[in-house]
Amino acid sequence: MGAERRIGPAAATVLLLVEGYCSLAIEMTALRVLVPVAGQSVGTTAIVVTAFLAALALGYGAGGRFEGDPAERTARNLAWSAAWSAFWLSHFGVAFLFGATAPLPVPWQVGAYAAVGVGPAAYLLAQTVVLLVGSGRGDTAAGKAGGAFSASTLGNVAGGLLTALVVMQHLGVAASVALVTGLLLLAALAVRDRFGWRLWAAGTAAAVVVGANLAAERNAYVLSTAHADYAVETDADGVRFLRVNGQNASREDGGGIGHPYIEWIEDEVYGDLPGRRPARVLVIGAGGFTFGRGRPARAAEIVYVDVDPRLPEAADAFLGPGPRGGDYVAMDGRAYLVRHEGPFDAIVLDAFADRATTPAHLQTRGFFALARSRLAEDGGTLYMNRIEPPRPDRLAVRVDRTLRSVFAWCDARAFGAVSAWRNRVYACERNPLDGDATVYADGGARGEVDGSAAPGPRAGRGR
Repeated sequence: MGAERRIGPAAATVLLLVEGYCSLAIEMTALRVLVPVAGQSVGTTAIVVTAFLAALALGYGAGGRFEGDPAERTARNLAWSAAWSAFWLSHFGVAFLFGATAPLPVPWQVGAYAAVGVGPAAYLLAQTVVLLVGSGRGDTAAGKAGGAFSASTLGNVAGGLLTALVVMQHLGVAASVALVTGLLLLAALAVRDRFGWRLWAAGTAAAVVVGANLAAERNAYVLSTAHADYAVETDADGVRFLRVNGQNASREDGGGIGHPYIEWIEDEVYGDLPGRRPARVLVIGAGGFTFGRGRPARAAEIVYVDVDPRLPEAADAFLGPGPRGGDYVAMDGRAYLVRHEGPFDAIVLDAFADRATTPAHLQTRGFFALARSRLAEDGGTLYMNRIEPPRPDRLAVRVDRTLRSVFAWCDARAFGAVSAWRNRVYACERNPLDGDATVYADGGARGEVDGSAAPGPRAGRGR
């Protein structure tokens, strides 16, 4: 392993900054690689953060009990953290674990990933912080500990901000993994001027996995950002599809024909144009900007809203560069509705947290009430696309009930095979009776009163 080296105060501070950066970068990257398989949710975040903090606590305790050479252990911890993170933050690591745990519910899969993929690296890096306390600046034990944890926390701040806002967003997820791995290996080498075979093995394994992960991301996706992986596929008939985090987001056949459920919504919107002006349409979940494609451009004024500022680049790879109808706003859909009063003739909710799930904050009673308040009073309609199993599950039933608690009447259409997961589209028109919770009970006369006030049947139609 080479001669033992004493770590000076300046070197210890740099190592702690690197450790802090990589520690939080690992956590942020883990949350991002889980999006295609587990979605974005408070539950997923809570599981990962809890496992990370538990590993930190165990690592701090282990560091306090260590009695060997701190420089040697620090180098080993940094190198093995690099190798571990290189695999478990890669596309291969995530696919392996979620494939092996496929029979389990998603929260249990996330927990397994957090324990196996994130926990060990957090444990090793936390131990490293305590090992470096003795090399820090300060005349007292408290001073040294305060300085060490301060430097580590400053590294955390940089790791959180730069990883999410710069590295993943502009260079890709695989680049974030490569940066973390490279920094940890360089830090390990700085502690030990010569690597023993164990450290060489860790460094070699990390380099191989990082290279393969970079190549896989470049070959599989046209773009990878902090929000999503975007892939463009073409079938045997030449129809192109844009996949966002594995979800079939948009279809383009060259003639402007999209998915059947989109065509139905377009027929509803463009077939009932309001008077002499264009329809005002808000699309939450922009996909490939295909809504309204193939329809009269002057018939609608479309605003697309999605969270990723780089989504137009993916759309260019999907549709080809050129002008697109409508305006794009990079913002959360609910936040947009809070800031913009409308009114809209149609709000199309077509956003997904993963392959099949609408983001939780976009399927609450509060959100539906907010959307209703932004609809035009004369026929404004909310269209909501969901992907549901063949038989309604608890989530499907409760979303249906929540939606109908706000809108008095919703038309629901299913698209796809009855025996498979399929699209279910709700069309809920703003109505003066929205929010009415009256039910008819035995022994009451309310039904008779309401019935006597209703218009009679139209000529030519049976009762």
